[in-house]
Amino acid sequence: MALHLRFICILLLLSPVAFGQSGPNFSQTAVNHLRKGEYVEALEYLNLAIQKDPGVPELYFLRGYSKYGLDDFIGAEQDYSQSISLSPFLADVFTNRAIVRSQLQNYKGSMEDFDRALELDGSNGETWFHRARTNLLLKKYYSCIVDCNKAIQLHCQGESVYILRASAEQEIKRYNEAIEDLDKARKINPENGYIYSQRGLVWNDLNQVDSAIVDFSRAIELDSTNTFAMFNRALVLLKKKDQEPALRDLNTVIRISPYNSYAYYNRAILLIGMNEKRKAIRDFDIVSKLDPKNIISYYYRSKLKAELGDFAGALEDLDKTIALLPDYTEAWYDRYEVKLKLKDQKGAQSDYRQALELTRKNNLNPDSLKVERKDYLKSLVRLSGDFEEMNTMNSKLQNQSVDIQLKPMFNLLIWKTNFEKVKLYDVYQKDHYFTNILTLTNVTGLIPDSLLRLEMVLQTHLIDSAGSKSESHFRRGIVFFQEHNFERAIEDFNMTLAADSGFIAALFSRAMARYELIQVINSKEDIQQEMIMGKVAAKPPAPNISATLEHTYAAVIRDLDKVLALDPDFPFAWYNRGYVNSRMGNYRAAIDDFSKAITLRNDFAEACYNRGLMSILLLENHPGCLDLSRAGELGITDAYKVMKRYCYK
Repeated sequence: MALHLRFICILLLLSPVAFGQSGPNFSQTAVNHLRKGEYVEALEYLNLAIQKDPGVPELYFLRGYSKYGLDDFIGAEQDYSQSISLSPFLADVFTNRAIVRSQLQNYKGSMEDFDRALELDGSNGETWFHRARTNLLLKKYYSCIVDCNKAIQLHCQGESVYILRASAEQEIKRYNEAIEDLDKARKINPENGYIYSQRGLVWNDLNQVDSAIVDFSRAIELDSTNTFAMFNRALVLLKKKDQEPALRDLNTVIRISPYNSYAYYNRAILLIGMNEKRKAIRDFDIVSKLDPKNIISYYYRSKLKAELGDFAGALEDLDKTIALLPDYTEAWYDRYEVKLKLKDQKGAQSDYRQALELTRKNNLNPDSLKVERKDYLKSLVRLSGDFEEMNTMNSKLQNQSVDIQLKPMFNLLIWKTNFEKVKLYDVYQKDHYFTNILTLTNVTGLIPDSLLRLEMVLQTHLIDSAGSKSESHFRRGIVFFQEHNFERAIEDFNMTLAADSGFIAALFSRAMARYELIQVINSKEDIQQEMIMGKVAAKPPAPNISATLEHTYAAVIRDLDKVLALDPDFPFAWYNRGYVNSRMGNYRAAIDDFSKAITLRNDFAEACYNRGLMSILLLENHPGCLDLSRAGELGITDAYKVMKRYCYK
C-alpha cells in the first residue's frame, strides 16, 4: 500500500519529539510494524501509545493508516478526523481522509478534503494522484486526466499515475493515448501485472481479442492469483466462443475468490450456454446469497426452474424479482405464465394486466426501463473495482475466508492461567462473592487435566469429611464444568445455592452449565453458523441424556436475571445473556444486552463484535460496521474479514 509512506517516514524521524521518550516507546514500535505492513501489530502498540498520550494527533493518523491497511475505512476515517480535530494543519491527514471517504462513497467530503490538502500543500504530486482516482470513480474523466498531468508535472513517481490516466483515456475512447500511457508504465515497471490487465481491457474495447488474451495471460504469468486478469480473460474467451478454457478460468477465479459473485454469475451464464441448467441454478443460488439484491440472478434462475418444471420455485424467484424491481415488465409476463402452470387463473390474469400496463408506460417512455436494465446487466459483467479485494489467497488478512460466528460466552475459572486469555472483574467489597477478583474466559482447554484431577480430589475430600460446604461444591462444580460433565456440575451448583441462594458465581456458572447441557441435548442448527455462505458443522450423534424441563434457554435466562438483580454492573452476565438471547432469536434483546455490557466495559471487544453481527443480521449494516471496526481495533481480527464482506459494496 503506497498511501503516504513519506509522511510515516517523517513521523519516524520526528517521533522522539512528537511522542516523547519516557517509558516504552510504543509509537516507535508501531511505526516499525507499519513499515513492514504489519497493521494488526501496529494497532496494538498504537492503542497503548494513545492511552499514554491521548492528545497527540500523529498517533491517530498512524492508527488511521493501520486501519486503512486492514480495509477498515470506517475506523480510519474516525481516527483521521480525530487527528484533524487536534491539529488541522497537516495536509497528508486531509489527503488520507479524502481517500477513505472516497472508499466510503462520501465523494463530497472526499473532494472537500482534497481541496483543503492542496490549500495546505499544493506541491505534493501524490495528493493530485489520489484526487485523480476519486475523479475517475466519479466518472469525471477529463478532470482525472488533468489531475494526473499535474501529478506527473510534480514528479509523482511510479507507474500507477500512467495506469490511472490510461483508465480515464479508455473511458473517453482515446485508445491510442491509453496504450501509450500503459507503455510508459511498462517501461517503469515491466513486472506490474496490472499494466497488462489494463491494456487487455483496452484491446478488448477495440475488439482485438487475441491481443487482449495475450496481455491477460501475461498478467497471470506474473501473478498466478490475479483473479482480475483471469476473469477478464474468461470474458474475452467467451467472445471467441471458447467455452472450455473460459470455464477453466472462472473455476480458478472461484477457487481463489470464493466470495466473488461476478464469477459465479458469469459461470452460470456460461453453463446455460452449455445446457448445464442445474449447475447454473446452483451458481445463481450462490449469487443470490452473496448479493441478495441481484435482480437478474433471481430472474434467470426462475427461467431455468420453469424449464425444468419447478414452477413453484420459479414463482418464488419471480416474486423476489418483482419485489426488488416492480417495473420489470418481463418478470410480470413470466409470472403470468408460471401462475397459469400452477392453475392460479386469478393471479395470472392480474399479472397479465400489470404487464400490459407497464408495457404501455414503457412505450410512452422507452428510455426508462430499457436503459436501466441495460446498465444493470452491464454492471454485472463489467468490473469497476479492484479484483484483488476478493482474492482470499493473497497475504492480506482481511481477504481471507472466515466462518462468521458469535464469539462464545464467558465462564469462571478458579485457577491462575495465561493472563492474555482471561478477563478480570473486580468485585472488591461487593456482596455475594467468594473472592475479590473474578477470572473469566471464553477460551477452552486452559486448565491441564492434572490440575483438574487434583482440585477434584481436594474438594471431594473436603465435602466428604466436613459435610456439605457451599464453596467446595461450587469449586467442584467448576471442575465438572471444565470436564464437560455438565449434569454433575449443575448438581454441585444446586447444592451451593441451596446453602446460599445469593451465591452469584454459582448462579452464573449454573447458567453456563445449563446452556452447555442444552447443546448436548439439542444440537439443532442456529445462528452459530455462517451467516451467508459456508460450511455448517455436521450434527453430532444424539446423546443418551434425558432432557428435562429445567434445562431450557428460559432457565438459563432466569439464572442470569438473578445474577443481574444481585449485581447489575456485571458486564459478563449481560454479555452472556445477550448471547443466549441471540440463540433464542431475540435479536433486539441481544443487542440491548451487548450494549449494556459495552457501557459497563467500553473495551469489551467480544461484545462489540457480537453486537455488530446482530446488527448486520438485522440488515442494519452501518451501526454493525461501526461495532466491527471497534472490535477490530480492540484485537478481534475476524472483524476485518467480516467488514470486507458486508460493509463496503
